[in-house]
Amino acid sequence: MSQADLAFPLIDATGSPFERGRDYGRGAAERIAVSVAIYEEPLARQGLPWSTVRAIAGRYLPRLEAFSGDLTEEIRGIAAGCERPVEDIVALNARTELLYDKSLREGLDTLPPDGCTGAIALPGTTADGHMLHGQNWDWLDACKDSAVVVRMTYPDGMRLLTFVEAGILARAGMNSHGIAVTGNFLNTPSRPAEGAVPIPLVRRRVLESATLFGAVGEVLNSPRSFCNNMMISDAAGEAVDLETTPEEAFWELPEQGMLVHSNHFRTQAARARVKDTGLMASPDSIYRDRRVEAHLRQRAGQVTQGDLQAAFADTYGAPRGVCRSPTPETNERAPTSTVASLIMDTTAGHMWLARAPYDQPARYSRYDLHG
Repeated sequence: MSQADLAFPLIDATGSPFERGRDYGRGAAERIAVSVAIYEEPLARQGLPWSTVRAIAGRYLPRLEAFSGDLTEEIRGIAAGCERPVEDIVALNARTELLYDKSLREGLDTLPPDGCTGAIALPGTTADGHMLHGQNWDWLDACKDSAVVVRMTYPDGMRLLTFVEAGILARAGMNSHGIAVTGNFLNTPSRPAEGAVPIPLVRRRVLESATLFGAVGEVLNSPRSFCNNMMISDAAGEAVDLETTPEEAFWELPEQGMLVHSNHFRTQAARARVKDTGLMASPDSIYRDRRVEAHLRQRAGQVTQGDLQAAFADTYGAPRGVCRSPTPETNERAPTSTVASLIMDTTAGHMWLARAPYDQPARYSRYDLHG
């Protein structure tokens, strides 16, 4: 399939951290500019002109270096490749902090939560015995024109394939060890941990892990800025869901071979301990994950990639459904939608992506981890 036929551009990056970043930055330069433009206007409207954003991003660099010198070097490479200040790339990776940290100024209460509905079907419940892992990503509709897929090859031969907003280190993806991750927005009044790092760096460390043990450990041992849910799977046959706050992490395991999650705390321990302000903003979360799970349960033992496509196309509760059409634009808020639908067969190393799947029928493009 040619680049013109893909839902999102595919960028190959190889070599040292800086070299990988430079390849990424060169290939995604135009879309990185779109990423910056998407956030520049709403941040300025809330009192953060881009010059201030860059200054704040510069203050993040020492903690990024302390967390991972390699990932910070890759960020510098991205900046060099797209010929932008390194602070622009840091800011994109820290966009959650910039958008939601009220210590910077009054928070962007008019911004929607970064939503998602995710699902994992373990090999025992799929038709071909493969691990299937996917999600719908709900966010600013404009991001359908800023997202890319990056395929990275490390000097030791490890590969990873990640779907991201251009300029960001990781969002959803998988690696050649069979480890995969997707994420769901969660929110509480918790303050960032001391020395906290943006969540894309944590997700990227998950995607550099060779084992589920290592991937989960990366999440649990990282200083986290904000709440986030991470669904992590291992093609060998295991998966775990981690509901995290800056202070704590709560875990959930698959039931009868399946694991689903949307944008509210599901574990009993978390529901007893945290104030779920994300649910207040997205009450539809309560039924979105249930409907995806109900659809897949009907196919237990025979689940295919097509079944995940059908589950993620559910429009019950429109426009606040699993698959949502763009909301109307207002003076305070840009349109939001299901920006993309993503499904991974981590056993075979395939990723399918549909851009703007609300334009039915959704058209999925296949990306291959191994080229």
